[in-house]
Amino acid sequence: MKAMTTFKMVGGAVFLTLAMAAHAQVTVTDSAASKPPAAGSETVKEHLSDATITTKVKTALATESNLKALHIHVKTRNGAVRLTGSVPDATQKSLAGETVANVGGVSHVRNNLKIVAQ
Repeated sequence: MKAMTTFKMVGGAVFLTLAMAAHAQVTVTDSAASKPPAAGSETVKEHLSDATITTKVKTALATESNLKALHIHVKTRNGAVRLTGSVPDATQKSLAGETVANVGGVSHVRNNLKIVAQ
């Protein structure tokens, strides 16, 4: 049962990743290409959208074999990820935070997970 749930979560996350990648394609016109980038500005490749980061985080959580991620909710704003929901113990909470921190594009993790016996 758990394997099927994990399979569904990973499949859904992969689908969302592909959908977001297809939607996030950017076309640069000649006028925009001729302007030099502003000082300190990011290129399109350097900036990941919050939706893409959220999808990558959900995929990482779903594929972490030692983590029960079914009740973890993810929100991303400007690269900062907030985790809410519940996990069964402090080890799971810590593992979720570490897993998210290792995802590319995540600038900060706010781990608001609650420990609830499940």
